[in-house]
Amino acid sequence: MEGAHRRRASRFDAAAALAARALPSALTSYIDQARLDARMVLDRASGKSPAPVVSEAPAPIPLDEVDTLSLLPRRLADKLRAAGRDARMLRDRLILGKTPSPVIERPRPAAGAVVSLPRKTPDMARPLKVTRVVRETEDAISIYVTEADGSPVEFQPGQFLSVDVTVNGERLRRAYSLASACLSGVPRHITVKRIQDGRVSHHLNATIAEGDELAVLGPSGNFTVEPRSVNQRHLVMIAGGSGITPIMSILETVLRVETASRVTLIYGNRGWDDVIFRDRLQALCEEFGDRLTVDHVLEHPPEWWTGERGLLTGDVIESRLTALHVEDDGLRRYFICGPTPMMEAAHAVLETRGVAPSRVAEERFTSPEARAGVSGSSQTERVVIARAGFEHGVQVEPGQTILEAALGAGVDMPFSCAMGGCGACRVRLVDGDVEMEEPNCLSRAEHDQGYVLTCIGRPLTQSKVEVET
Repeated sequence: MEGAHRRRASRFDAAAALAARALPSALTSYIDQARLDARMVLDRASGKSPAPVVSEAPAPIPLDEVDTLSLLPRRLADKLRAAGRDARMLRDRLILGKTPSPVIERPRPAAGAVVSLPRKTPDMARPLKVTRVVRETEDAISIYVTEADGSPVEFQPGQFLSVDVTVNGERLRRAYSLASACLSGVPRHITVKRIQDGRVSHHLNATIAEGDELAVLGPSGNFTVEPRSVNQRHLVMIAGGSGITPIMSILETVLRVETASRVTLIYGNRGWDDVIFRDRLQALCEEFGDRLTVDHVLEHPPEWWTGERGLLTGDVIESRLTALHVEDDGLRRYFICGPTPMMEAAHAVLETRGVAPSRVAEERFTSPEARAGVSGSSQTERVVIARAGFEHGVQVEPGQTILEAALGAGVDMPFSCAMGGCGACRVRLVDGDVEMEEPNCLSRAEHDQGYVLTCIGRPLTQSKVEVET
């Protein structure tokens, strides 16, 4: 998951901050809320709308951190800031007897930001306790977990855990979504579907048991929402097979937190017995009535089946949206997760319907067995990493990723899942060539903008590589 980023403070923010400092402190919270509400109205008036993914939306800068001097002309404001710094330095030296510290203090990270620690490595997994194992279908199990001390795993609805498993002496890492509702008192679980040639999914389905431990990183991922009780919206979700797992977490969390919101789910599977969370979905439909619509599409349905048949191709997705009376209003949010052909078809349908890409969130999980492996350069290459105003030259050995080399050299780099699934290690490629395993979590737009993932990125031979974070 990428670190939280802030929206640049405007003169509108500066005016609100000035008012908050001039008026009684008891009014500060009201002024701040009025500022946020007014900003939303102005954004909508200018054609902007909230992003469906939390990490895409810049966080507003806290009111007490807004620089009120930004109301003044730039040159005058710069002079006043410089004068203030000089006055504080003179005060510290002449009156308080202090001298400047040779160490630059790092700012405290914003809430929800990905925090990178010096010299940590992608192997820093932590243990979770397995409290229960439930078989969902013949090929899928839910593994209920807690932290080692028994406390619940903290996460956002839709996020995943990177699970480290040793199979036949080899350490393997895979991503599995937390499928439980993100609510207090609800047991956390990941759901693992056995896939063809999936070494980890086969191993977990066959061997995991209550009392075991799982080594994990995360949670990670930005395929998520921020549920708020005041929201009143309609979320449209399209899932295929095990793609239901992150969507299930979002779906139930939103329905329980946002009492005025509704959800429409189109869910494709091979057969009726392959439907993960079939009974849970039915129970939610009975509980929430017309606030939840679940539309099953089966490739090989039983004889009694009267619903839609086939794969979730473009034609089928379009026909189901039409049959369910899903019309786009310019504000609706869409969530897609499942096999790549299904996701490509869903994107094409939504594009034809005039849905802007910013209103479509997707989660792509690809088994490493299905990825195109890369080796990068066969010799040691130098990569320049521009970070926090400094440049770091890192030697990347053959077979190493840029992230592994940077962490080994003590460069403070952000990462989370360390397997190309969350985007926390995303950097912009300034110069040179970097080869990555494909497919990964980068969107087409991010590829076009020159982003690469350091956790699965390797420099190519005799390529002067420079990246910036």
